[in-house]
Amino acid sequence: MTYEEAEEYINSIPRFAKEKSASGLRQILDRFGNPQDSFSYIHVAGTNGKGSVCAFLDSMLRRAGRRTGLFTSPHLVTTAERMKVDGEMISRGEFTEIFLQLKEVVEERMGEGFSHPTYFEWLYIMAMIWFGRRGIEYGVIETGLGGRLDATNVIRRPAVTVITSISLDHTQILGDTIEKIAAEKAGILKKGVPAVCDASRPEALAVIREAAARLGCPLFEVYPRHIKNILNKGEEIDFSLTDSYNLHYGIKLHTSAVYQVMNSTLAIKTMQVLQAADPRLKDDDGQLIAEGIAGTVWPARFQQLLPGIYVDGAHNPDGARALARTVNESLAGCDIWLLFAAAADKDYKDMIAQLCKIERLRAVIVTQIRGSRCAGTRGAAALFRDHLDIPVQEQADIRQALLTGSSAARGRGALVCAGSLYLAGSIMDVLGDERR
Repeated sequence: MTYEEAEEYINSIPRFAKEKSASGLRQILDRFGNPQDSFSYIHVAGTNGKGSVCAFLDSMLRRAGRRTGLFTSPHLVTTAERMKVDGEMISRGEFTEIFLQLKEVVEERMGEGFSHPTYFEWLYIMAMIWFGRRGIEYGVIETGLGGRLDATNVIRRPAVTVITSISLDHTQILGDTIEKIAAEKAGILKKGVPAVCDASRPEALAVIREAAARLGCPLFEVYPRHIKNILNKGEEIDFSLTDSYNLHYGIKLHTSAVYQVMNSTLAIKTMQVLQAADPRLKDDDGQLIAEGIAGTVWPARFQQLLPGIYVDGAHNPDGARALARTVNESLAGCDIWLLFAAAADKDYKDMIAQLCKIERLRAVIVTQIRGSRCAGTRGAAALFRDHLDIPVQEQADIRQALLTGSSAARGRGALVCAGSLYLAGSIMDVLGDERR
């Protein structure tokens, strides 16, 4: 079997199951020696920013000389991106080998009447098997959807749990209020295990505090007031932190995405919690933390792919709000063309309302992502026209839409592509084809 055939099989697996069985997942992992228990497990949930927090943590841990595994989702171009060891994604050969071993176990179990793992469960199991075989010391694990019922929550005792910003997303599954969604995310907290959280939203914080108190979890709350002296230089951001121990950190981010300031701060607080438990991570002068943050590369977060062409994975209203703020600060005075596409199950009405707050927006091109989750162009285009008195075009083909937008913006401003990580991945794929 080839890598492409394995990927095709995985893509055919249903994303969701009518019933989830943590015991079934554990039984499969038990067949492979419970690799998820062989390393220090850092568990990260949240609505926005969890992938970025994972990337910052992975970079700092590698800077400390630790062997790391990173499991994130979704991928941008290829499925193998979802699992990395020491910053390198799994090879196609290893991916296919582990896929076949898992497939054999699953088929045997199905013959005994057990159900097939979901798409996300399958990839999670593969990542845990690979991490165990590669002998990682720390695994930075991002939840898929929610937390309480997520496949990644099979772990019984992580080293630390992290909850990033919480907003309304996947409301049909997680609940239609911030409090309900926060309760699902707080489902990753474990008895006595320290937790770090974004304390920006009071209604979410109250739920997380209650869960932490019930479980006896030391809770470290990160507030915007902890962040000082933010200086956005366009291609990088400088800021400073003062923590509860009165230690001062000067931090540099190699990005112009202002929302990464809070994400990196959450990662820094988490790293401090880990340092308190592991002498090998000690960093008395803060250099390890500063270098780890500065060295983090996390694609599709207001990333400039070519001069004047940016992609961002904003895929819900809060993400769109953060992107609009970033564009207005980082590209102040620049004319903007927007290339937009969203998944059909997203609240793109409110996303569009936030993106329309981008200043100096000159035109919008609405396209559609590939696959069964795509939203057609007509509805989104109509919403943009309701908000804006500027040209709004519809172009279903992503390659042609990119050509239209980049040609219009060239020499006159910037093209910003947003609305879905799947769109970002498609744009990166198209531009990669053109470079090859």
